[in-house]
Amino acid sequence: MIKLCLLSILGFMSAAAFSQQHGLYSQYIFNLFTVNPAYAGERDALSTALSYRIQWVGFEGAPKTQNFSIHSPLPANNMAVGLVFQNEEIGARSTPSLMGAYSYKVKLNRSSHLSFALQGGVINYQYHWEKLEYRQGLDPVSFGTQPNKWVTNIDFGLMYITPKAYVGLSVLGMNDSKTIPSDRSDARLSAVYNLIAGKMFQVSREVFLKPSTLVRVSENGPFQFDLNLSTMFKNKYWLTATYRYDYGAVLAAHIYVNDQFHFGYAYDLPLNGLLAEQSGTHELFVGYDFNIYKKKTVSPRNF
Repeated sequence: MIKLCLLSILGFMSAAAFSQQHGLYSQYIFNLFTVNPAYAGERDALSTALSYRIQWVGFEGAPKTQNFSIHSPLPANNMAVGLVFQNEEIGARSTPSLMGAYSYKVKLNRSSHLSFALQGGVINYQYHWEKLEYRQGLDPVSFGTQPNKWVTNIDFGLMYITPKAYVGLSVLGMNDSKTIPSDRSDARLSAVYNLIAGKMFQVSREVFLKPSTLVRVSENGPFQFDLNLSTMFKNKYWLTATYRYDYGAVLAAHIYVNDQFHFGYAYDLPLNGLLAEQSGTHELFVGYDFNIYKKKTVSPRNF
């Protein structure tokens, strides 16, 4: 059984911190579609990605997140579509979701364009009240409350993209859906604003550097940002170091086996109060791009 005090902590964290409402990943730089729907279709292929993340290993009730995404340009070169399935378990709550995205591209010149996107779908909030241990009778929120609630979700994304740089803004959870079917709770899916940017620099014939950032602002949660420095060797091997504000550090390794198949691993090490309570966070990533459009270059490995 999961202790009430632990679940209460995690529950308040999930209600206040957008990262556990909308999904938090450390290898998003290899699939920007997870943070901005306007990235749909940018790999010039039918692009698929699978992530599995286990946070705070050793901390009872800690989040576990699975994400599968697929996106592709349409035959009309200025449009693209995508789908995202995500499931997250945190304490006594599970939230499977399914989202569909549509993006429209506007060319600015031969090498740059703007991408606009709308994304919408449903999230199923599943509450497993039976896993709770109540120290002083029944909790007023869980007592008589339905364990299942479906909510709608609407996101918006905008990106400016060149072959070697990008900047984008997305708004997730714009429609402020209520997440607990009880008059005793006003928990809602708070809007989150993501600002992303990155640029590729050539150091030598076989070495490239890519600094990038993700700034996250939630209406009812903390301000957070990532500072990433990625190094690519021989157009194949990636090493990334991340500083995550008010949290700690992330180290990641990524390999492109060929133009289609790539995979990676990330390890998060909190340097705040969580350090003594757990042994880190592990994240696995696998991606494959299907070259259904028969182009010579399938994926822009810059981002």
